[in-house]
Amino acid sequence: MAIVSQRYDFNSPTIVQVVPQTAGVYALYDGNGYLIYYGRSDNDIRSRLLSHLAGNEGRCTQAAASFNIEITQRAISREKELLEEFKRQAGRLPSCNDKVG
Repeated sequence: MAIVSQRYDFNSPTIVQVVPQTAGVYALYDGNGYLIYYGRSDNDIRSRLLSHLAGNEGRCTQAAASFNIEITQRAISREKELLEEFKRQAGRLPSCNDKVG
């Protein structure tokens, strides 16, 4: 099942305000609302999202327009589940993901 939490604008003030510094997974969406990336953090989702926003994770994810998150202590396995589910449904990975796991 996809991440079903509220979607937020992908900008620094929002990330700092709403994203906790804890383990979990996140999804990034383009300006049309299409999922472009699933990612995870084993300890600090906020830092990972800020890193994407700054372009430290590549241009593809820096171009995201919105995001949502899911808090979980099993971030690695949850990210893999999300990617495998997307691939089963769409026949491919999200455009900014290059592999499962």
